[in-house]
Amino acid sequence: EPQQLAEILARTYQLDESYYPELLKDVTDFLTQLTAMGMITEDLHLISSIPSVSMIIAGICIKLYGSAELISPNFKPFYHEFSDDDTSQEIELVTTPPPSRCYGQVLLQNSEMTVFENPNRYVVLFPQMQNLYEAHMLKDGTYVRVYCHPQVSETNIENLFHAIRLFFLFTAQRNGLFAIHSASVLYQGKAWLFSGPSGMGKSTHTALWKKLFDTPFLNGDLNLIGKEGDQFVVYGIPWCGTSEIFTVEKKELGGIVLLEKAPEDKIVSLTKEQKTLRVMQRMISPPWTAGLMKKNLAFAEEIANEKPVYFLRCTKNDTAAEVMHHRITEDELAQEALK
Repeated sequence: EPQQLAEILARTYQLDESYYPELLKDVTDFLTQLTAMGMITEDLHLISSIPSVSMIIAGICIKLYGSAELISPNFKPFYHEFSDDDTSQEIELVTTPPPSRCYGQVLLQNSEMTVFENPNRYVVLFPQMQNLYEAHMLKDGTYVRVYCHPQVSETNIENLFHAIRLFFLFTAQRNGLFAIHSASVLYQGKAWLFSGPSGMGKSTHTALWKKLFDTPFLNGDLNLIGKEGDQFVVYGIPWCGTSEIFTVEKKELGGIVLLEKAPEDKIVSLTKEQKTLRVMQRMISPPWTAGLMKKNLAFAEEIANEKPVYFLRCTKNDTAAEVMHHRITEDELAQEALK
């Protein structure tokens, strides 16, 4: 801390108290220069003392610090008090530019983000989000500092909400929970996930299920899966793309349907390896390192081995949902008969 260094210098050189303000300024300026040149990095620790929000998402206890006005209202259904000992992740919004541009080794770079690795942290840049300067996260995900612009606007709040998702998913992954880009419905008490490339029509397909079979929507864009005992569970999370469809509840996973556009509706058989690879391709849990990638692969393989994974080449007509609904119903009845 600059204050401690200034006090040590004042004692060492036996300076009068009147010199202290100027000494503190000189020390601060010198440290700022060293930081800007990348010669030293600022220690990453919590600055605030009282959280603005406490919430529990998928059993993960999160505290958000900083301007409450910048926190998305989508989090409100998940607000929940808990003891300090249960805290999994602390996320702090700091409304000033970062002190340095010392990033480290590039792990991942695309149009949405650049992820750097330092000895004790990850640094993430969001080039498309002008209000976010950068974010720093400890390697274990327990603390995140997001440097952002203080302006309160709908766009800025949405950008922060989206950025926080990335760090939540990192901690979720460490807790054995993995995210799949998919829309989901509730059928016979279980969550069924429908996934495909952007523009494939997963929202259209789930809307057909709603129209034809009156299945409630669970999430319109993203589903988080974990395992409790020997049962796969889909957890309610606030992130749902632009669909505005999400739930706070958790449901047993029924299975996953992989969608692909086609001129007719047909279910295509896949090998276990193909199922694993295709499920993994739809996952958005962080793949920044080989270790994280292996975690994603292992979980995708577990799902492919234990739960139904279908590949539906389909139209956007009612028949697409009818074909899939018939197959799932038949297979579920067959499974019940074996019990």
